[in-house]
Amino acid sequence: MKTVRYLLLTAATITLSACTTTSESSRQQTLSITARSGVKTLVAKNWHIDDDCGQIDYPAMTIAEKPKHGRLEIVHEPVYPKLDGKQSKCATTKVNGVVAYYTPNPGYTGRDRLVIRSPYEDGKIEEGVLNITVVK
Repeated sequence: MKTVRYLLLTAATITLSACTTTSESSRQQTLSITARSGVKTLVAKNWHIDDDCGQIDYPAMTIAEKPKHGRLEIVHEPVYPKLDGKQSKCATTKVNGVVAYYTPNPGYTGRDRLVIRSPYEDGKIEEGVLNITVVK
């Protein structure tokens, strides 16, 4: 039974750019997004499912760098996994996952940044770097 584990950085508003770098033990995904001041924004989701779309466990997601001008909250909640290939059949099945929300401080506008880490495959780490532009 093959398992699938993903960290998907999400932009609920405007995606400005994305970049991924990879080494043998880790990979880093960088994304620039726009968020509204004081508004909770989905920034990442992660799941760990088998080939039959069944949950294996709640994957780990940790905050490697906190935002300076807002709050990052990590919660367990149902998600629709976004997958390609054979597992794309799971895209319409809600599974239990881990979700990260960023909320900029009310009234703040400007730039912020946060970093989320999550394991993938056997002992590898994915780091998600979000460069955030906060607007009114």
